[in-house]
Amino acid sequence: MLASVVPTGRALAQLIGHSEGEWSVRGTDPIEIYRGDRRITAYHAGFATGVPFFDPVVGPSGKSFTAPASPKSAEEVFVPTGLWFSLGNVNGYDFHPETGSAVPSARNRGRILHKGMNGVLIKNSAIVIRTKSEWMGVASPERRLCSDEREFTLFYREDGSLAISALIELIADAGDLEIGQEDRGAWSLRVGSGLAWKEGEKNRRLSSSEGLEGKEVAGKRAKWVSCEGLDAGNLPGGVALFDHPGNPGFPPQWTLNESGLVSVNPFAPRSLPAPGIGPGASTKEAVPEGSDNAIQLRARAGNNDLPLIVPNGESIFFRYRTVFFSGKAEAADLPKAYTLFAD
Repeated sequence: MLASVVPTGRALAQLIGHSEGEWSVRGTDPIEIYRGDRRITAYHAGFATGVPFFDPVVGPSGKSFTAPASPKSAEEVFVPTGLWFSLGNVNGYDFHPETGSAVPSARNRGRILHKGMNGVLIKNSAIVIRTKSEWMGVASPERRLCSDEREFTLFYREDGSLAISALIELIADAGDLEIGQEDRGAWSLRVGSGLAWKEGEKNRRLSSSEGLEGKEVAGKRAKWVSCEGLDAGNLPGGVALFDHPGNPGFPPQWTLNESGLVSVNPFAPRSLPAPGIGPGASTKEAVPEGSDNAIQLRARAGNNDLPLIVPNGESIFFRYRTVFFSGKAEAADLPKAYTLFAD
């Protein structure tokens, strides 16, 4: 069991429970998370990005696994580089952190505002932080569409890999929510350049739970996806993103591009779309037609019709886990790691 809740507020500006080899928290924005004397990650309120996010994320090698921050122009919303949660079609609002021109013409720009901490739980083996956010319209900042409560758990697995688990409750507390089809979303990661998959690039590997490799992974449904390459210290490693069987739209479609974006999309079109990096233009199936795997994927993907309606006063839950590992994926035993997460 984890320790009791640590009071939040100004107390978070101080070091909490710090000792050699244990988890600790410092600061308020960002909320910096340490293991011993090493800063593992930081949770940013995201006022400049439009979404709260973790960045950087330091893997078991001691080097960053996420892309370095990029400068923003006057016309752009700064795009986060680590881990974040966002949706692109909620009551006609797009909450993805992109440039203004990226919002579909039929949708309005939204922002997810971090509203503070709900608590911190610390034990030697794990740390849990709880936060809350409000989903607002940009043009009408007084208009709140909904809110969320988040619980993030960080721990090290027996093989030394770092796991970050997310439990996100999206709460319809300002009227019904209508969540529609979109091209990307919801749990997203932007990896460093050495881990971003590029066809023909040496020391890169992209794979999925369905046995697909390379460009065949993008735009297909899978329970998890793994990116392997080199971290910021040019050491071999990788990142795997897991989607929980209880999530809407499971198994999700995956959006990837060569800038390092890996995104779990539960609200993609219900057909099994094209190979290639990013939303594809072909209709080639990801798995042989008539195979047991293809039938299972089609059946599961069709379980959730869109738009998905969350009535006022009710909630919808999303669960994810991201594993940062050294060396090859085989050493991290991702199938076993996923089974432990899914049970």
